[in-house]
Amino acid sequence: MNGETILILASGLWDNHRRLDRLVSRADYIIAANGGWAKARQRGIHVDIVVGDLDSLTPEDRKTLLESPATVHSYPHDKDWTDLELALDHALSRLPSRIVIFGALGDRLDHTLANVFLLEKGCLAGVSVELVSAHETAWLVNDVHEIPSVQLGDRVSLLAITDRAEVKTSGLRYALNGEFLYRTSSHGISNEVIALPVQIEVKHGALLVVHASTMVT
Repeated sequence: MNGETILILASGLWDNHRRLDRLVSRADYIIAANGGWAKARQRGIHVDIVVGDLDSLTPEDRKTLLESPATVHSYPHDKDWTDLELALDHALSRLPSRIVIFGALGDRLDHTLANVFLLEKGCLAGVSVELVSAHETAWLVNDVHEIPSVQLGDRVSLLAITDRAEVKTSGLRYALNGEFLYRTSSHGISNEVIALPVQIEVKHGALLVVHASTMVT
């Protein structure tokens, strides 16, 4: 891994510009997935590369893209992968240490679920991949992990994405000490941070962790 942090801008809901601005300032390389380019252009965000079939771009968007210094990796409309997956594959090919995806949630349940499942690609590659929205961050854990940037009172939900996951936690109101969470159960929803640091250990299986900050930023 090269220590690089990559930010992928998708075309879903962009609902916290202050948080987005912080992500942009900390990114070493920025990828726009298809319609993410149009939203980035409106915000004046410098994009290094645009990936996708470009079907969400208006003629004006396409014109400004051609005039910009951004590299373009275009694909046909009829393809087997979403634009975000293609963008994630490009990001992983750079062997970064961290990938943050903003704007991957929206009004299409199929795309939202597919984007959550894409997190597993990061796990398989040994790269931290996070989905970030206004006040929530989601990622996968299959070993020992300490939740960063967490505050007392924050909400943490733990969802098994394998059939079951053996979990041990510290710092949460409803502690787990080697219990199993099952994919067919909502048992891990809406836990609360009561002490710092918050650590999650997964001995078998894998978890989707969703951290919701109580701080308005």
